[in-house]
Amino acid sequence: MHTMIEHLFVLSIILFALGSLFALCFYRWQMLGNYLSLILAAIASCVNIAIATSVLFNHSAVRFNFLLYHAIIKYSFLIDSLSAIFILAISVISFIASIYSLGYTKLYVNKRDTRFLGFHFNVFLLAMVLVVTANNALVFMIVWELMTLVSFFLVIFEYENPFHRKAGFVYLFMSYICAVFISVAFFIMFSYVKTWTFDFDSFRYAGDVMPAICKNIVFFLVLIGFGIKAGIFPLHLWLPLAHPAAPSNVSMVMSGVMIKTAIYGFIRFYFEFLTPCPPWWGIIILIIGASSAVLGILYALMEKDIKTLLAYSSVENIGIILIGIGLSMIFKSYNLMALSSLAMVAGLYHMLNHAVFKSLLFGCAGNIYYSTHTRNIEQLGGLIKRLQITAPLFLVGALAISAIPPLNGFMSEWLVFQSLLNGFNIPSVIVKVLTAICGAAVALTGALVATCFVKAFGISFLALPRSEHARHAREVPVIMYVSMGLLAGLCVFLGLFPAKIMMTINHVNTELLGVNIAKAITSYDWLQMKTLQTNFSEISPKSATVFGLMLLAVTVGAMTLINPGFTKKMYETWTCGISPEPRFGYTATAFSKPFRIIFSNLYRPRLEIKTTYSVPKYFVKSIMYISEITPIFEKYFYAPLSKYVLSISNKVRWIHTGSVHIYLVYIFITLLISMLVIRW
Repeated sequence: MHTMIEHLFVLSIILFALGSLFALCFYRWQMLGNYLSLILAAIASCVNIAIATSVLFNHSAVRFNFLLYHAIIKYSFLIDSLSAIFILAISVISFIASIYSLGYTKLYVNKRDTRFLGFHFNVFLLAMVLVVTANNALVFMIVWELMTLVSFFLVIFEYENPFHRKAGFVYLFMSYICAVFISVAFFIMFSYVKTWTFDFDSFRYAGDVMPAICKNIVFFLVLIGFGIKAGIFPLHLWLPLAHPAAPSNVSMVMSGVMIKTAIYGFIRFYFEFLTPCPPWWGIIILIIGASSAVLGILYALMEKDIKTLLAYSSVENIGIILIGIGLSMIFKSYNLMALSSLAMVAGLYHMLNHAVFKSLLFGCAGNIYYSTHTRNIEQLGGLIKRLQITAPLFLVGALAISAIPPLNGFMSEWLVFQSLLNGFNIPSVIVKVLTAICGAAVALTGALVATCFVKAFGISFLALPRSEHARHAREVPVIMYVSMGLLAGLCVFLGLFPAKIMMTINHVNTELLGVNIAKAITSYDWLQMKTLQTNFSEISPKSATVFGLMLLAVTVGAMTLINPGFTKKMYETWTCGISPEPRFGYTATAFSKPFRIIFSNLYRPRLEIKTTYSVPKYFVKSIMYISEITPIFEKYFYAPLSKYVLSISNKVRWIHTGSVHIYLVYIFITLLISMLVIRW
């Protein structure tokens, strides 16, 4: 088994490498090269799915080293249960995104060179898999930087657009800050393990030998480093810029799974390298998670660009995942291991769910852009009659992300709520109060998410088309909505069979936390209701679905009996005697106005009115209302910080002499200081 998995792993690397090369080889027949490249990426993803399922269901970790000739670094990889579940998520989304790309890349035919899109796409998918399997800090940083670099080139694929160039620059800058923090964390741990190796095996349980102050420093370094990549508030700056700028087939991978590599980093550090953790670490993660969830969806609610809306929604969902992880850390620190496992199940379950429904929504947003060439939902409307397959697929994604049963979003958020309610088992009164507040925050988030996606679906797909783009929209190629159909099917499957998903995650927890809650999980299966030792409450989505359908049938039957002539009646919309026009429809700005007023202290809205006269000062020709919100983090945090850094840079610019000899001296001094620090 071990040998077979190693061979499959090498095979997947070769397939990704061939895919990237094929993309570059065909200059005249770029579409052919692109197809070959994407098909190889899909096959490589299938191979990785086989690897992940094999490790998860055989409960055996696999490790292997690649020793290159005169190698400075030992290329060490480990596929344990934690890695496997992330490989599974990455590979499933990669497979579907590759299939989707076969249709989506037609958008760029004869418009731009698609060879580099296929090349970077393959390398990007490979780098993500290598990140979650690296078993050496140096290898991890190499593949982490590789992932960042190729995703940067994907973000600026349409580099002629200044907005895309800015998004790429911000993304790259933030990613390098992220890498610096993670690297420093690795170096601090390396200085204590004293094995002169950067292998993760020597880092495991480094927390036992590190002083508390150093552990705390590493905790904050990791929090900022991986927090930037995950997009938590207020480190989210790059995320609402980069995801909309990238092509939609890339956005679905970036939002669906790339940001989850940061979640992998959190779990690896906090549950393996730095264990045992004090309770306040979990409290900080919990507060950050709840804040990101609420603020992320509040900003999403104000957006008119459908991809920016989805990007902010990713911030919100990362917050919910972190709530599960933070709770797991708190329960573990109080030795409530069964509850710690439940909270981790909730976090990882939501990680899988978010990967699926966010990829579905980004894919549908790509369908809309493919058909209408606009992402502004104010210019859409009436698409339900033109995109008759994309519309129900988007609706499935919207219902899933809004946690409507029996779809998958409901089950993971239900588990998050249970974990929060079980916070009353913790002895500390402060933590009990905090979990109650976070529970209220998650409830508020749920309501805002539903509102946000009512807006996204209603304004985009219902009413009359508000632009020529929407009026002439046509359904996308078959391969695009078929791949989205696979994701919609996964939303239903993950919602209807939660016990199977939870049992799979329980394998991860058994290895990670040393506790098995399989008996408690079986209660989530079909129509089973029984008391559990771990005090979890239970719900069966399948039985809820059956009872819901029965209730609907009974209601319709009762209505028919009471009123035998009960039939659907259709009338035209009454518009005060005037023919309905698109401008009568509800706009996204109007829909979100009540929330802009309620949360005005946060949004700090700005209203500008431009009036045009046909006869100066007497006859108004048109009035234009421009309503914007103030990005408070950018204005009050990043702008002053940027100004301060620039002023410091101007003061020390004298060290840039332009002399190579002086720069070599700088490098020598830096290396000397680094060696002294390591020696110390």
